[in-house]
Amino acid sequence: MTEGLNFLAGKVAMWMKNRSFVRITLRAQNPTSFTKMKWKIAQYLERRWWKHYLRQKDAAEYLTDKRQYWQRTLNQLGHSAKAGNASLDAGCGPAGIFILLHDQERVTALDPLLERYATDLDIFSFSGYPKVDFITSPLETASLPAAGFETIYCFNAINHVRDWELALDRLTEWAAPGATMLISSDVHRRPWLKRIFRLLPGDLLHPQQHDAEAYHNALVKRDWRIDEKVILREELIFNYVGWRVVKVGPK
Repeated sequence: MTEGLNFLAGKVAMWMKNRSFVRITLRAQNPTSFTKMKWKIAQYLERRWWKHYLRQKDAAEYLTDKRQYWQRTLNQLGHSAKAGNASLDAGCGPAGIFILLHDQERVTALDPLLERYATDLDIFSFSGYPKVDFITSPLETASLPAAGFETIYCFNAINHVRDWELALDRLTEWAAPGATMLISSDVHRRPWLKRIFRLLPGDLLHPQQHDAEAYHNALVKRDWRIDEKVILREELIFNYVGWRVVKVGPK
């Protein structure tokens, strides 16, 4: 879902256009309601951002460019699609990696906003990908088979969830023994800014704010072996980092 500097500019624009949400967020009464409200705001702004970003783009041209982007990302992470693999596109958005892999792997695509995207956006329709099993659900509460996927793709989605730890638990639960997971996220480059962003709504689209070390530790704790870590893009506040990890099971 990240589109470089245009995406960063879009986040700033959405923040400026929705200052009322800042005031609402700061009035949350406790950490639980604060987190829940941040997630709801993020979901609303995610829809707004896609409509804003795509308003002057040709749908076919955008999807062609996006498929090329996904192939470059796979190349950067040293991964190739495997014909017939049961794979999960977790937090797929309207143009997730399913647009590249839908006729190569057996893809399940998961996102809480799929119904909205089908209504709001020209680039997405369920009928456009008849082989994909679409599930409209948050990652934390989705009903998917345990150990059901040989490959899991979770690109720029794990920082959009309401409960980061639970979301990582679910991804681990759904991974078959020996499964490969490709996961990416914006990560903070400076600890002091991470603390500020957690307290203030400086990045309303991303309710989760973590650094690369937190991702490393969380994955290792869940028995993922980290085979590749790549800085996919550097920005002023964040690095966009991708990992290729393998489910090795408890030691």
